[in-house]
Amino acid sequence: MNLFNLEYDITLEEILKNVTEEQIFSYYMNIDVNFKKKYINTFRKDSHPNCFFKVSKGGNLYFVDYGFPEQPYLSAVDVVMMRYGCNYKRALSHIKTDLMCNFAANSKQIIQKTVITKEAFNTSSTEIKISLTKFKQSDIDYWESFGVTKETLKRYNVRKVDKVWINDRLWYLYSDLDPCYRYKEKNRFKLYRPLGTKKNKFRSNLYGGILEGYTQLPDLGNTLIITKSSKDVMTLASLGFNAVAVRSESTPLSENAYNLLKERFKKIFLWFDPDNAGVAGASKMSEKYNLPMFTHDISFGKDASDIYKNKGKTFLVKLIKDQLKK
Repeated sequence: MNLFNLEYDITLEEILKNVTEEQIFSYYMNIDVNFKKKYINTFRKDSHPNCFFKVSKGGNLYFVDYGFPEQPYLSAVDVVMMRYGCNYKRALSHIKTDLMCNFAANSKQIIQKTVITKEAFNTSSTEIKISLTKFKQSDIDYWESFGVTKETLKRYNVRKVDKVWINDRLWYLYSDLDPCYRYKEKNRFKLYRPLGTKKNKFRSNLYGGILEGYTQLPDLGNTLIITKSSKDVMTLASLGFNAVAVRSESTPLSENAYNLLKERFKKIFLWFDPDNAGVAGASKMSEKYNLPMFTHDISFGKDASDIYKNKGKTFLVKLIKDQLKK
């Protein structure tokens, strides 16, 4: 029997001859199995790390979550069933397709899984590979709440991520509770997880001099707003305002980049968040290049995209025009 024939029904016993339960949990939950650690269950809204791994008397590994009173002990196959919303038989098929090509030690054959797009980028010490998938309506709704339409996403080459591998180790696996999007500037990328933690919300190989949204700028223009995120750039662009973003509020704008922008735009403004980091970063850049700074009440939202979501399009447009008059 060919282990890699996708047409026949595989058993759990056959899978576990090639893949461990730890590897299944790690792959589908995007975590490392550590018996001394407490976890958040990514399959439900869970803000407290109270879950843990336990080995039963029979030697089986379980993810224990008492937030699921009907089934507090989740096996590796249970997790796959939850990930895909499928039955037991289909879950085994997913494990065979997703994992055995990577972990089967005694075979050189590879299961081919179709993905929409594959991309990879490298730094001196890191290789990141990405597979992309299609937007769902929930993704479109999320972006439109900031005024960013599907057409704007296409213009700025923003794509939805299915999986990410960093140095051949799975770093991200798609979940409705943790979507991920890919920005692209030239041949460089930034990964954005809106619901991620501070530690994993962004991952990037953009280097300091790259300005996000630079590729989409017109050759010449009257005004340009320098902000601090691609999301703000797209919100502003959807309203008809030219914008680019520095890599972060603490990343300085290079003199070369400033000179290039100054040749193309008559007026350049800075608009960072009204918190300590944003004010400090904008003030430093304003002093160096003699650029005016936008200011706004933080109660409106922390940035342009949040203001659009909280206060609406008309409010944001008036706010920007008032700032430009000053």
